[in-house]
Amino acid sequence: MSTKIPTQMEKCKGAMLATAIGDALGWPNEPRSKNRVKKPKVMDNFVGWIRSSNNPRWHDEKILPGEYSDDTQLTLAVARSIIAGDWETFFAEKELPFWLNYERGGGGALLKAAKSCEKGILLWQSQYTRDYYNAGGNGAVMRILPHVIASAKTPNTAKLIVDVMKDTLITHGHPRAFLGATCYAYALEYLLKKETILEYGELVAAVIDGQNVWGAVPDLDIFEEWLNIARQNLEYDFLIEWENVRTRMVKQLEFIGTSLKKGLILDDTKVLTELECFDKSSGAGDVAILASIYLTSRYANNPSLGIKIPAFSFGADTDTIASITGGLLGMLSGTDWIPTEWREVQDYNCLVQMAEFLMADNKKEATKKEVAEAKAQNSQWNATPIGKMRFVESSNAPNGKNGIVIINKWQTTLGQTIYTKTFQPKNISIQSHQSKKPVSTPQQVTPKESKKFVLNLMDISELLGNPEFKTNITIGKVLKIIEDLIDDKETSKNLSKKYKVDQLFVEQIGKYVTDMKDSNRV
Repeated sequence: MSTKIPTQMEKCKGAMLATAIGDALGWPNEPRSKNRVKKPKVMDNFVGWIRSSNNPRWHDEKILPGEYSDDTQLTLAVARSIIAGDWETFFAEKELPFWLNYERGGGGALLKAAKSCEKGILLWQSQYTRDYYNAGGNGAVMRILPHVIASAKTPNTAKLIVDVMKDTLITHGHPRAFLGATCYAYALEYLLKKETILEYGELVAAVIDGQNVWGAVPDLDIFEEWLNIARQNLEYDFLIEWENVRTRMVKQLEFIGTSLKKGLILDDTKVLTELECFDKSSGAGDVAILASIYLTSRYANNPSLGIKIPAFSFGADTDTIASITGGLLGMLSGTDWIPTEWREVQDYNCLVQMAEFLMADNKKEATKKEVAEAKAQNSQWNATPIGKMRFVESSNAPNGKNGIVIINKWQTTLGQTIYTKTFQPKNISIQSHQSKKPVSTPQQVTPKESKKFVLNLMDISELLGNPEFKTNITIGKVLKIIEDLIDDKETSKNLSKKYKVDQLFVEQIGKYVTDMKDSNRV
C-alpha cells in the first residue's frame, strides 16, 4: 500500500464507500439475514443470494450482488437529514417513518422506534419506555458516520458527541448503544484528523486516552428531560450503568492493546470471542465498535482483509461489524485501496456524492444542481416525504397459493436505490401506476364502473403526511368520503362539512379518483 496520506475529502468518500462495502459483504452471513443458503462460503466478490422475507408476506427475495442492508440505508437517511437542515426533526418525522416502506434487515429496536415515529411519538416519550431504555443494540452506532463527515471542516468534538447522542436517543436508550456510537464517532474523527501514518496500536491508545470525551455522561443541561424520564422508568440506575459500560469498554480496549502486541501469532477468532462477538450480546453497540477498533488496528495496512474478516465471521453480527470496520478503514485509507470488484457496491456514485454534499459549506445548495439535473433527465418523479423518486422497474415473488409480492425498484434524485413491496392477493388485478411499464400498486378500489380510486406507494406516503391522519379519523370515514367522491354528487366543501374534516384533505383524496378509461395516472 502507498504511504500517501489521503485528503479529508478522500477519507470521507472512502468511509462512506467502505461502510456500504462491509455491509454488502457481511449481510448474507448475518444470523438474522434469513439467507436460504445455510452455509455461505468466504468469497472475495459480492454474491447474489435469496432472502426469505416476511414483509409484507412470506416470499423469497433476490438480493443482487453488492446490495446493502439497513446499516447503509440509515446512514444515507442521516446524511439526507443533515443536508435538509434541522436534522433531528427531519430524521424522526420524515426519514425513519418512510424507511419502514423500504427497510432491509432492520432490527427490533429500530423498527419499534420507526413505527413510534410514524405515529408522531418518540419512543422514549411513549408507553414503551422500559423496552426502549433496555435497547443497547448497534442500530445507532452503524448510522452516525455522516455527523463526522459533516463536521470535518469545522471540527468540534464536544458538539459532535452531543449530536451523536441526540441521534442515538431517537431509537436506543441503553448506555451500550450510546457509548458504542460516541466511541465510534471519536475514533472516526481521530482518523479523519490524522495527517501521518497510523502506528500499530495507536488507534487503541488514542481511544483509551479519549475516554473522558466519548465516555462523558449526557449533559444535564441538554438531556434533562430525557434523563428524568430515564430515572422514572428504569429498573437500573442509568448513570451507574453508564459508568459500568464505559469501564468495561476501557478494559476491553486495554485487552485489545495487549493482544495486538502478539503480532503474527494473534488469533482473530479468539480475540473476537473475548470481545463477545459470538455471544448473545453480539449485536450490542459497544461490542460492534470494540471489534471494529481491533480489526482496524490489526489490518490498517490491509483494509480489504480487515473488512473481509468480520464480514465472514459466521455467528457474529457480520454486516454491522464489517460496515463499521469499513467506516474506520475507509476514513484512514481513502479510496485508492478499494478493489475494482468492490466498486460495484450498490449506489457507488450516490455514496461518493453524499460525502461531497456533507462536506459542502452550503449543503442544501450543493444538492440543488444534482437534483435539477436528475429531474431534467426524467420527468416521471413521485413526491415522497424524503424527496422525489422515480420508478425503475418491477418484479414479482410468489407468496405460495395466496398471491404475489410485487417488488418495485425506485431511485431517488440523489441516486439511492430503494425497493418497496406490496402484496397482491390471488385473482386480484392491480393496474399500473406507470403508463409505459407494468407495475403493481398497493391499493386499488373500484366501487363504480365509471370511476376508480387508485393509490400507489408514493400516494399513500403523501396522504399519511396530511395532518388529518394524525387525528382520530377512521378508515370508515375515509371510505365514505371516497364513495361520495366517486358518486360525484357533492362538492369538496360540502363533504368537508359533512364529515367534519379539512376541505384540503377531501381535495387531496379526490386527486386519486379518476375515470375508468384513464390508465395513465401517475
